[in-house]
Amino acid sequence: MTNKLEFQAVSHDDREIREHADPITAILARLHDDPAIADMVALRQSRPDLRDAAVKAEAHRNAYGWSVSQDSVGTLECIALLTIAGAHAMIVAIFPVESLDDVDAKVAMQPNRKWLQSWQGSGDFVRGRIAQAAFSPGQLAVPRQPDVSDRESALYPWPVSGFDLEAEVASLPNRKIYTPAQLPVLAAFAAEGLDMRAVLEKARDYFAAADRLFMEALRPSPAMHRTRLAAEGALIAAYLACSQIAVWPARRGTGDRDAKIAVQDLVNGRAKTADPLHMQAAIRHGFTFTGTVSRGASHLFVEAQLGEWAGNV
Repeated sequence: MTNKLEFQAVSHDDREIREHADPITAILARLHDDPAIADMVALRQSRPDLRDAAVKAEAHRNAYGWSVSQDSVGTLECIALLTIAGAHAMIVAIFPVESLDDVDAKVAMQPNRKWLQSWQGSGDFVRGRIAQAAFSPGQLAVPRQPDVSDRESALYPWPVSGFDLEAEVASLPNRKIYTPAQLPVLAAFAAEGLDMRAVLEKARDYFAAADRLFMEALRPSPAMHRTRLAAEGALIAAYLACSQIAVWPARRGTGDRDAKIAVQDLVNGRAKTADPLHMQAAIRHGFTFTGTVSRGASHLFVEAQLGEWAGNV
């Protein structure tokens, strides 16, 4: 796999850095304010590189872990790193599987045994289950890995092929990801935050569109398949919008906390629908990024006190 995590060169345009930092907005930008059926179909048929997104998620999470111990990296920069990690993780979780590469990316993002034991040791049995569900490849039939040839060396390190997320991240040239000159852009990105109320309204609109289109797709017509694709595109857009609110911290003095609570209500309501389980679990998993961020800068951000989640995961 060609690694696309190339942030070391200082950009002459801060917008380029922000596009890297806000991958979900970059995906949803194609829908504009009044998306057409064709736009929803295009979103459904788009195939983001989930392996690349997994590498970026893990690299940013590692960079956050390194940065919190560095005096030269400020609080806002650390918050930006963790928020970006969450955004890439949500892309891996929400988009459906289209290939074995996608399966590899999702499985690589599932919590390993060490994480599960750590969470269970602290009494947090649900967190591991949610994370497992969020990155489940789903119930789709996918081709199996090709058989190993009898001519393969028995002494060659195994597995012969496959996606090793830790190795991909370890191969990056610099764990810091961004140069010191780029850190102020990250700080500004985190300080600006997300217009959660606007994103919430878009999520509601996308859910409503998905429901209408799914119903329309049940009617026999030459456009049935395309309508179904549009419905799935609208559903992906809705969960991506919800995931933005989930992973972004709630700023003090804004309506962010109310928006987060509203997203929980919205996703709980979807528990009664046929929405894919991994999408619903992704939003619950996304809120775990928020808690870490909020506690790290309580003077800037406030932790949303969520209610009970619907018990379907």
